[in-house]
Amino acid sequence: MFRYLTFLAGILLLAVSASPATADEPGLRLKSSIDRIIGILNDPILKKPENTLERRNLIFKVVEERFDFVEMARRSVGDYWNKMSENEQRQFEVAFSSLLEGTYITKIEEFTNEEIVFESEKAKGERHCVVHTIIVSGKVSTPVDYSLHHVDGNWLVYDVVIEGASLVNNYRAQFSDSVLKGGFKSLMKLIEEKQNQVNPPA
Repeated sequence: MFRYLTFLAGILLLAVSASPATADEPGLRLKSSIDRIIGILNDPILKKPENTLERRNLIFKVVEERFDFVEMARRSVGDYWNKMSENEQRQFEVAFSSLLEGTYITKIEEFTNEEIVFESEKAKGERHCVVHTIIVSGKVSTPVDYSLHHVDGNWLVYDVVIEGASLVNNYRAQFSDSVLKGGFKSLMKLIEEKQNQVNPPA
């Protein structure tokens, strides 16, 4: 799973050479977010160690604006979502979002000179779209598809498929085992364990 999140974190940063010429609104919105993150990372003032927290908070803000973590959280637990109380749903949303964001931050500064190419966009009705991209690293090309939906006038990512493997489905497979064994408490314990892998407790 962390392999997919590493890829995903890198993808947000590797589109410097991506051309928006073939992109419609969803792809352009995605590229706009990527450009903003590049600007943050290249800011000489924000690169200073004493500004690490500020830099990371600015990156968080951009990521949160483009990714629908609430929808990703819901999809990651499938039908179990409707069995949770409202309070449990909110707890899980916050924990899951924190897990994904924390993983981005640990990986986001490791990008190298790969590039992403926007291949095409395919509408899935009026409010859904898939943006097809390819990550190019030397002679290796990796297909990456973003699923976006239109929410309150914005296009938000709710799943990423890397080489045919869905980020949301991978989490769902892990979470389903935890839920079957111990319900909500077991699910939250698993999230906590994954968070500690990303940010070990002091």
